[in-house]
Amino acid sequence: MPGHRNLVRALVGAALCVALAACVFLPIPESLPSIALGLADIYRLEVALAVFYGCLLMVTPAYSGLAAGRLPIEISTQGAKFAAETDWTAERDETAIKELEQTTDRLWEQLERALVEIGQLRADRG
Repeated sequence: MPGHRNLVRALVGAALCVALAACVFLPIPESLPSIALGLADIYRLEVALAVFYGCLLMVTPAYSGLAAGRLPIEISTQGAKFAAETDWTAERDETAIKELEQTTDRLWEQLERALVEIGQLRADRG
């Protein structure tokens, strides 16, 4: 696992370097987009962020496909989701549901016993 972590660090570092290079070397247009608020520095920052996240968006599935032999089924703002994780989550949820059903059944049985005991106590007192 340490080798994988170092590779991930290197890939993220490379993405950061590419983003910084794009920020520095891309020419600034004469008419800046309105999202840059008319400031070249904000435009450069936005370019760097777009390139960085674009690289991460491409590196994530490429790394997963090459290193682990699996590709993500979905990439969203929460990250990449893989089929194995989805299956495991569904299995885990089903197990939790079964455990909750068993707990509910036990609690109903205990409630019924308690109600019977309360009824007997009332009968003995009255």
